[in-house]
Amino acid sequence: MNDTVELEANPHYRDPAKPAFATVSVKGGGDAAGAARAVMETGEFDYAWNTQINPELQAQMKAGGKGQFVSAFGTLVERIEMNMTDPSPSLPEGERSTAKHPHPILSDIRVRHALSKAIDRNLLVEIGYGEAGRATCNLVPAPAIYASDNTECLTQDMDGAKALLEEAGWVDTNGDGVREKDGKELRLLYQTSVNPVRQDFQAVIKGWWEELGVGVELKTVDAGVFFGGDPGSPDTFQKFYADVEMYANNFDGTDPEPYVAQYTCDKAPRPETQWQGENVNRFCDPAYDALVAQLLQTRETADRAEIIKKLNDMLTKESHVIVPLVDRGRLSAHSNTLGGVVLNVWDSELWNASDWYRIK
Repeated sequence: MNDTVELEANPHYRDPAKPAFATVSVKGGGDAAGAARAVMETGEFDYAWNTQINPELQAQMKAGGKGQFVSAFGTLVERIEMNMTDPSPSLPEGERSTAKHPHPILSDIRVRHALSKAIDRNLLVEIGYGEAGRATCNLVPAPAIYASDNTECLTQDMDGAKALLEEAGWVDTNGDGVREKDGKELRLLYQTSVNPVRQDFQAVIKGWWEELGVGVELKTVDAGVFFGGDPGSPDTFQKFYADVEMYANNFDGTDPEPYVAQYTCDKAPRPETQWQGENVNRFCDPAYDALVAQLLQTRETADRAEIIKKLNDMLTKESHVIVPLVDRGRLSAHSNTLGGVVLNVWDSELWNASDWYRIK
């Protein structure tokens, strides 16, 4: 199976007292709840990574007494990406979700801002993560020196959201609950990967958006397909054949430079790149590209931090192209028979496996 790892103690390790276990079995990938159950309920595995399940299910599993959850915060942010290009299936293949066709609805910043205002991020944390989540307005939540003082989105504002849509010309003229403009209805396809927490998020966000007068269709894609990167698949997050999509990612190490540099114009997935590229929403702003170029030439940490905050704000509170939702703590689980586990969000989860030991 490609979602399991078996660790075996090396008899020639430099410290003869370590590792203090014979073998350790690790489970991850695939279904998050299944991975957690393999440790917390059935005891088939010693460790499970990325056990993204809601607080209620965490409590149920922990009550079994076989293991415990561990969490720590780093740079992992669950967000909604707004497609700046038109994904309509009526367009020729190779032109959908490309710069040839701007998005007919989401190109208007007022619509993007309204969709963000309608979201209660604190409630999302409560239903999805509990102590393993924090509401955020930032794409870059850490390290602290790089985190922007960006808190406007933390308060849900339905009246403000409705006012923005009215200002943008979207009104419900026929009383069916869906706004229209120039004969076009305000309808969006909202996709994400199959995951119980993400489906909970989809359901409540759909309710808020429908309260605004937005028609919302939900789509779920198997995680292996969604994140798989197959250029022939219509369902990858890079191809983005939807209006909005939700997922999480982060950056390695403690310097966000490579991360914020992913949103330059040339990083947009398109047929010429076999649909590979990190700038999935096709955001393109010469001023952003110029600031990234400036960052690459800046050495002083304090100066770099100010540029990174500005880049973060350009993507979030100034353009609402990216709508951050939750600063996610990494959540994993380990058996009560396994000691020495210290979750480090800045490295591999196996970073201190040599210090793990078996509890009898």
